[in-house]
Amino acid sequence: MNARILCLVALAGAGALVACGVPTPTTPDKTADNQNGPGPKGVPENWKNKCDAAKGQLRPLVVEWPAPDRAALESQARKGELVVRYQGCDLEVLRQCKAPGKFAYKYTAITPKEERETIDSTEKLYASIPVYAAKFEGKLAQSGQLNAEMTIVGEYGVDGEPPAVDQLEGDCKGATHVVSALTVGAFSFYSGSSREIGGSATVMGAGAGAESSKKSESLSRDGDTKACASSKRGDGAPPENCGSLMRLELVSLLPAGQGTPLECKPGTRLVGKECKAVEKPSELAPDDKTFTDDKAGAGWGTRCFSHFRAGSLHYARAACQKGLESSPSDENRAAILFNYALVEEKSGDPLAACEKLSQSLTLREGRADKAILKVLRGKIDELKCAEIVSKK
Repeated sequence: MNARILCLVALAGAGALVACGVPTPTTPDKTADNQNGPGPKGVPENWKNKCDAAKGQLRPLVVEWPAPDRAALESQARKGELVVRYQGCDLEVLRQCKAPGKFAYKYTAITPKEERETIDSTEKLYASIPVYAAKFEGKLAQSGQLNAEMTIVGEYGVDGEPPAVDQLEGDCKGATHVVSALTVGAFSFYSGSSREIGGSATVMGAGAGAESSKKSESLSRDGDTKACASSKRGDGAPPENCGSLMRLELVSLLPAGQGTPLECKPGTRLVGKECKAVEKPSELAPDDKTFTDDKAGAGWGTRCFSHFRAGSLHYARAACQKGLESSPSDENRAAILFNYALVEEKSGDPLAACEKLSQSLTLREGRADKAILKVLRGKIDELKCAEIVSKK
């Protein structure tokens, strides 16, 4: 498989596109299969493709990526959840494909954590850094191991399940995964054993010494571990000079038709993965069953409002409905409709609330005083009825 990454993402502050290529992995030397040899462990003989090691790896490191590619990835992530095509050693960021707006990254800070990942076999090489593994095969064979020392301060993540294929927007041909999280901090990626580093300093520290430079080779580094020390839980962003991308977490896209609806239409609410009509139970309160309204509907309107204030929406709904059925005067009907609108709003049906407020306003236009009209129009604006009705 061609081990490459097509970083088709716009660099921050530049209009150019980045295309990062990695040579096709060479066929492993048969002598490398000698598990007892001095070099790194070889690939098992039954592996027909070294990229098989990457299959199922959903948390690949990106410390080996060239700095421009990581910068481009970071820039694209600011626009929303990244959509990619990921197969074996191939990872392509689909710049023209977008996840819905609700899938945006949020940063979660932690107290700094240290982590070292050691790569001492070809299998681990392709499992840990699949995209650029072929590029580092020679370095691994020469040095015996590669190391990634990381200081982790947090991650940018997306809550909930991933979108479905049919919820993506734009040119999404070949899309397989989304990047659900990006681990950030500071890192050093180097060849050679950490035990060979001279002096008391580590590769991540400053001034590792002459012996260190001979026995280990820095391959890539980004961020300042000293800057990472100021990270604490609750931070809204990583510390300055400690926000380097180090690891991706990938999640498979859901099949078409299996995603959670992005938005339910007015009058419906999300139940599981379906938008269902808002339930509106209606029942006369025990005292209302023997009530007789001798005020042309005003009595039912009062009882509707009292039940609403008490939180008994099913009683309030039944009382309001009885009031509307009692042939009330226009003034009383307008008042009942306003109370009914409050019940509908509380029930989670803003569309029905807006419809009743509109009916109440129509009955009051030219008849009610300015204070009442102001309250009505204020409620209509508060619910954003014009926008809600337009989505009907």
